[in-house]
Amino acid sequence: MGGVARALPGCLMWATAAAVAAATETPPPLAQTRAGMPQSPVIAVAPLGDVPTEAIDALLPLLREAFDRDVVLAPGLPLPPAAYDPLRRQHLSTAFLDALAGAKRPGWELLLGVADVDLFVPRLNFVFGEGDPARGLAVFSLARLRPAHAGAGGDTLFRRRASTEAIHELGHAYGLGHCGDPHCVMWFSNTVAESDRKGMRFCRAHARELARARRR
Repeated sequence: MGGVARALPGCLMWATAAAVAAATETPPPLAQTRAGMPQSPVIAVAPLGDVPTEAIDALLPLLREAFDRDVVLAPGLPLPPAAYDPLRRQHLSTAFLDALAGAKRPGWELLLGVADVDLFVPRLNFVFGEGDPARGLAVFSLARLRPAHAGAGGDTLFRRRASTEAIHELGHAYGLGHCGDPHCVMWFSNTVAESDRKGMRFCRAHARELARARRR
């Protein structure tokens, strides 16, 4: 899990001519470290509402491996009240993306929200998640991913399902569309059985497309 760095209070100092001159210099680009070396792009993951901590902890290293990015835990956000539809008893996933947009920081390439409530978009009865490439945002829910059976095997399956849907929605956030290969992670899943079948890997075509997207 990525750590969170906290800035220490600055010390009061008498300004010198050199300090004033330094303050007027153009700061280095955000994508550089103090040593001038490029930083790795960052994917941030933010819980939305009450989300099991262990589910987030299990997700972060798998996203690092899938996207070759630093993955950090972002501050949690409350469920947006406007997202809830009392007639459907579901939450509008697009409203979650709007809430994430207000929390995204300049240093984050993508921001992924993780919820544990049922999601929908108006044209479908439910969705596992949604991605927004224009804003670099994605959201998915754990609500429909829990296996019927408990135990170690069920926990492993739950983590794999969560990772699959997280990778799928982050793929959309990078601009990838759905795939016609039922074993590619970008396949559109109507059921958890289809999600289980496709797994967490990109097909060759989508892997190439992802590589191009990450170079932009």
